[in-house]
Amino acid sequence: MPTITVNIDDLLSLIGAKLSEGELGSAISSLKCETEAVSGRDLTYEVTSDRPDLFSAEGLARAIRNLLGKPKPETSSAKSPLLLNVGRTVKGIRPFIVAAAVYGSRLNEDALKQIMQLQERLHGTYAAGRRKASIGIYDLDTVKPPFAYEALPPEKISFVPLEEGSRMDGKQILENTLKGREYAPILEGLPRYPVLLDSEGQTLSMPPIINSDATKLGAGTKNLFIDVTGTSEPAINLCLNVISTSILERGGTLGRVDVVYPDRRLETPRMNWTPFHLHLETIHEVSGLELDANSVRNLLGRMGLRASSGRGGIFEVLVPPYRFDIMHEVDLVEDVIMAYGLNEIEPQYPLSAAIGKRLIGSRMRAKARDLMVGMGFQEISTYMLTNKEASAKSMADPGPHAEIEKPLSTEYAAVRGSLVPKLLLFLGSNSHHPCPQRIFEYGDVVNIRDGRAVASTLLSAAISDHSISFEEIQAVSSSLIRNLSTKISYEASEEGAFIQGRCARVLVEGKPIGVIGETKPAVLLGFGISNPTAIMELEMSKLSTLESLFRG
Repeated sequence: MPTITVNIDDLLSLIGAKLSEGELGSAISSLKCETEAVSGRDLTYEVTSDRPDLFSAEGLARAIRNLLGKPKPETSSAKSPLLLNVGRTVKGIRPFIVAAAVYGSRLNEDALKQIMQLQERLHGTYAAGRRKASIGIYDLDTVKPPFAYEALPPEKISFVPLEEGSRMDGKQILENTLKGREYAPILEGLPRYPVLLDSEGQTLSMPPIINSDATKLGAGTKNLFIDVTGTSEPAINLCLNVISTSILERGGTLGRVDVVYPDRRLETPRMNWTPFHLHLETIHEVSGLELDANSVRNLLGRMGLRASSGRGGIFEVLVPPYRFDIMHEVDLVEDVIMAYGLNEIEPQYPLSAAIGKRLIGSRMRAKARDLMVGMGFQEISTYMLTNKEASAKSMADPGPHAEIEKPLSTEYAAVRGSLVPKLLLFLGSNSHHPCPQRIFEYGDVVNIRDGRAVASTLLSAAISDHSISFEEIQAVSSSLIRNLSTKISYEASEEGAFIQGRCARVLVEGKPIGVIGETKPAVLLGFGISNPTAIMELEMSKLSTLESLFRG
């Protein structure tokens, strides 16, 4: 969960009330946040990622002020909307943009720190590392509207990046600046890079990489221009609403921007309050609180929500544009409980007592892992996503695979259907370590059977040494199964990854649950393994269904 650091004096100034450290901590706790540390006059708190409106001192102050029953009235500017034209060139590159203006704000050093912190927290959560959305904030008095959002060839882009001393083109920005190197993969391979320009051709920024040094904010900045570009319209609208309403807590009025696309026209930011219905009966059922309509209305108000009178036991509740965590009636009930006070609710004992215990599969897993460690094996844990080429090379997992529709990397393009390829990759990467190497993994796989994806749980183990025999891996499988159940047997088999005549199926109660054998030299060489290796792979999800055989 994100951690946020604020200055206590700045926070209390925004709240407009004198609160002791204990009262402040209690209010933060009531908002489902947790105080992490207090160092001097700096307070660090942890907030759930579904409350981006609390990612800054401004948002936290607004929530605490509402909780204390001191809401701040909304403000909007009477000025004409600014104009932002979107060119056709951004389509297929970074197609969406929204914007806002704030007039007459009062920024100080604390405010600048909070704006930067809020930007980074939003970039790291809802903006998916700037891929879905990236935020730019500029001193409006240094630029001349109307604005234009275009995509230009890298060599035709030229401006001084933030905190840099010289003018650079697009490629130089990606190669020579810290942010450029960090976020270069987002623009990698694109023939054009997005830029935001004013009416005189001055560059404000090259999203999602960096802003221009000429438009940066300072402690004396009064008028701001905010843009959010991206590939996801919900994400850019969320980020714009959160950051613009947070800045407004410092004073000033909100200005609109007309965003003109080639085929449509939008007025942003979209500050619509979202309506929901809440039933008094639902509050009673979920919370156990016997509240009347007036009490519910007041409690919702203390969470910054607007509620009707609740006539007929049904409230129409309006949710502010910076609250994106309200998706269902139950979320409104949670807000009622938070305003009421979690510590004020009397706990109730359940009507019936029940004793929990682990499922058969969990008990099987714990015992199997203990047994493998007891036999000298080291457990490894690998990613469930895999490289199809490595799987095919192992000959143990030929597919077909459950594939990822749009993988970010070919290394993680499919879901593994066997644990053997990961064991071989591990052994190949550690071939420089002394032998013997005895490793195992207990994990889930997915196979395609009759056109359906079917999940199962496997235990796979490998022994790699200067010399190895079929009997060694057979002894391991026999010892493991006999400690978990009864009646193990083997039958000769031929499997693609194993040497002919040195491979067998493992059967329990006459049902096949896996395979053991010595691995073919060609397979080992393909993974860079120079020593003989024996492998077993057992389908534990089949064994765990044989409850009568499991000794607990």
